[in-house]
Amino acid sequence: MILHHLIAHTDFFCTSKLDDLLSIPPVAPRVMHAIVFKKLIPITDPTVKDLAQPFLETVQCHALLWFLGILHGDISNTNLMVDPESKKGVLVDFDLATIVHNDTEGSRPLHGNDRTGTMVFMALDLLDEEALQGKTPRLYRHDLESFCWVLLWICYCYDGGKRTIHYPFKNWINTTPQTCQGARFAVLNNLKQARAEPSQSYAGYAEILEGLIWYWVEYQNRRAMRRFFEEPDEIQMLQSVLGLLPRSPKIEMQWAHTYTHITLTAK
Repeated sequence: MILHHLIAHTDFFCTSKLDDLLSIPPVAPRVMHAIVFKKLIPITDPTVKDLAQPFLETVQCHALLWFLGILHGDISNTNLMVDPESKKGVLVDFDLATIVHNDTEGSRPLHGNDRTGTMVFMALDLLDEEALQGKTPRLYRHDLESFCWVLLWICYCYDGGKRTIHYPFKNWINTTPQTCQGARFAVLNNLKQARAEPSQSYAGYAEILEGLIWYWVEYQNRRAMRRFFEEPDEIQMLQSVLGLLPRSPKIEMQWAHTYTHITLTAK
């Protein structure tokens, strides 16, 4: 697990400053950043022969930072990169991340209407009307769910480094949040009926993806059937999802250290 090496950066004007000056309630403030990093390659690059290892390394990096109070909030396929020299996975695009202190004083929690997420991969909870109005605080499991959507998208829509979007994934893009939400619910429930298969590059991930899909189907069903649904422990949820993914002994050892840090931080 490595962090992206920052070479240089500069910030431009943030729209929230105008909101404050004009006493306008802040809604999805925007700011322009210019940043220069070491050149990386996409995780979908054909030279990346083992998708699982760099993917898990980005999940590891994200989890550790999240429980330390650095909330990324925009998990997407374009933000998962690989260092061409070390071959390690690198999570990028932290310029709009939120930092939350333990006492929360002086920090701004991340809500569903903070438009730093990529709609195609945002958790289903964050695409309903309540979340879009800023009434749904973002949880770790929202980004964990995004990682699963990203893996699904990569394995079905990329082949040899080239993107080809077939049905039913076409319905995820160029649409409204509600339509995107419905289209992804449909994928969870009807992917087999749609006769969709992972691309040739990721054909070996078919059973893994099926396990992930069933995990989120069962999770959504439990939420729908219970009037007062108690969210599962987020660290246990992370362990459940990781249990569905292939891991080398090296990754297992890295995660053992990560769990120790996360558990101590979460107390």
